[in-house]
Amino acid sequence: MLSHLDAVTIFASDVGRTKAFYTDLLGFSVVPQFTSPEADFIWLRSEKRSTSIIVQDVATRADKPTQALIPEASGGLMLGFAVDDAEVAHKTAQDGGYEIRTPVVDMGSGRTFGVKDPAGNYLQLFDVYPQVKEIQRQLGLG
Repeated sequence: MLSHLDAVTIFASDVGRTKAFYTDLLGFSVVPQFTSPEADFIWLRSEKRSTSIIVQDVATRADKPTQALIPEASGGLMLGFAVDDAEVAHKTAQDGGYEIRTPVVDMGSGRTFGVKDPAGNYLQLFDVYPQVKEIQRQLGLG
């Protein structure tokens, strides 16, 4: 299976300040099409097309299965890997005996599940629907 590191989620108690750090200091810009209206989930991208950064309000993550139980002690990070098919990746992870954290769920823009790597890092593996891939392509994100 082929994949690539697509997003790093940073769980923040002060989303505005964290967003400002990455936009003001490092030049990331907000992607409005993938940012929640409440701004508790802000998608940031670099003009150089590096991995995206997502700033997630730690207080509002409870309804997001792949994020809800990640402890603060993990450093508040989750690596997001885009895969071709989340169901296939989930089965491969199960067959490999890896610690599956969540079942595959629909996230609106695709399907996702949570898993831990053997070193204990929290990962979100996801696919995106074709119409979302087209939006990403138009925005220079894919």
